[in-house]
Amino acid sequence: MAKNNIYGFFGKSPISPLQQHMTHTHSCISELKGFMVAIHAKDWNQAEEIRSIIGTKEGEADVLKKKLRLSLPSTFMMPFSRRDLLDLLLIQDSIANIAKDVSGLMINRKMTLPDEIFEDIIELTDVCIKTSAMALKAINELDELLETAFSTREQKVVNHIISAINDLESESDKIQHKIRAKLFPLESSLPPVDVMFYYRAVEWLGELADAAQKVGSRLEVLLAK
Repeated sequence: MAKNNIYGFFGKSPISPLQQHMTHTHSCISELKGFMVAIHAKDWNQAEEIRSIIGTKEGEADVLKKKLRLSLPSTFMMPFSRRDLLDLLLIQDSIANIAKDVSGLMINRKMTLPDEIFEDIIELTDVCIKTSAMALKAINELDELLETAFSTREQKVVNHIISAINDLESESDKIQHKIRAKLFPLESSLPPVDVMFYYRAVEWLGELADAAQKVGSRLEVLLAK
């Protein structure tokens, strides 16, 4: 019976629940742009509604994570080890966790965004969402990789996606630097505690792009095996 339950959850392979988890993870981060707009407009009801949606989606991703961890066989006929898949799962999970943390921090402190950095924050959020979307695209290519027995053509497709993820993460770094440069001259006119949390929020947004890049990096390691 236990064996049947495992096959019922995994289907043909453990790749499908991993993809489902990344889909839920990406849906968390996709809510952040609307959240930032609501925060800037001081629309706290809308911001709280979006924060609640992010929390719900993060919780759904957690359920999938636990099911996958508990049901994953110690061995299976695949070119990936159990450790490989668990590492990917933990990296994916960190994306949803950070999205929940940054939205929770900003709503709990009723953080408004200075006009001087608002457009840059939106730009950074957009890049983070794009990076996560590319990571999801890469994870969804695992099926094709397996079906084609890691064909050269399919590996090139995945490597192209990984390259795009790396480019987006580099763009994220540049935008973070721009925001910090704009925040510095504002420090004297803002409450010190607010300044500290602005820097923390920017750091967390950067960590979202970093985590998505780590998904690509982990896939790169798998392709090299």
